[in-house]
Amino acid sequence: MKTKRLKVRPLSLLNGLALIALCVVTLYPIVYVFMYSISDAAAAASRSITVYPIEFTLDNYRSIFVDNRILKAFWISVERTVLGTLLHLLVTGLAAYAFSKENLFMRRKLLMFFIIPLYFNGGLLPFYVQIVNLGLYNNFLVYILPTAMGIFNMLVMKVFFEQLPRSLEESAKVDGAGEFTVFARIIIPSSMPVIATVIMFIGVQQWNSWFDGLLFTNKADMAPLQTLLYKIILENQATSMEQLARLANANVSVTPEAIKMTTLIISTVPMLVIYPFLQKYFVKGMMIGAVKG
Repeated sequence: MKTKRLKVRPLSLLNGLALIALCVVTLYPIVYVFMYSISDAAAAASRSITVYPIEFTLDNYRSIFVDNRILKAFWISVERTVLGTLLHLLVTGLAAYAFSKENLFMRRKLLMFFIIPLYFNGGLLPFYVQIVNLGLYNNFLVYILPTAMGIFNMLVMKVFFEQLPRSLEESAKVDGAGEFTVFARIIIPSSMPVIATVIMFIGVQQWNSWFDGLLFTNKADMAPLQTLLYKIILENQATSMEQLARLANANVSVTPEAIKMTTLIISTVPMLVIYPFLQKYFVKGMMIGAVKG
């Protein structure tokens, strides 16, 4: 029995090599930062790191846990991401469900009212004044309330809801279910792809947000992780004198550059861990939401 030889087309081979090169270019910065974070700070500063650590150590991570600022900022980022994502899903999802109804009063005019701010807004200064007047300055809610409603995500969810079979809602209403019951028990379980898509959008936005922490608070213990990381990179002051003293007593040697790299890894890992669990829903949700506008 003759075995068939696998034919490799030159174009396919070229595409494969190009994709491999793209993956290497994309992943190498992450690998470099991680290897730097587990390398001895002094050795890493004097020699170039490639794809393996130099004098492996966990002192950089120990220094992170010694610094209460970074731990506090990390938990603020976790809290704002979880609470902000849940509130966004609730408010935006309910609005999308309402707009998916063709018999909604003034539906087209209301949609236009919400869509216009996607293209035009009042600017940063009026927004800042509004935040201050609402009493949200130096308030944890400033990270959550302004993002409770997302017009783009609402439109994506609306399109998805419109494609669900109306028979599901009709059968539930025949059994005596109200609109909220239909939304909670029929629409949400049937809409996991688009919900996962919105979770990725708003979750990444909340986790990576740094400007609001810089603008709307002047308290050090209210800064999220990304804002603190921005200050570390900008000011090049990753370690305070007090922290250096604590690290010296613990026989831990670190440098500002090593702290930057370690903080970058800590701020990136949560998104890398969560994404694989949502990926199968994320791709499907994006494709379905793009069918019609």
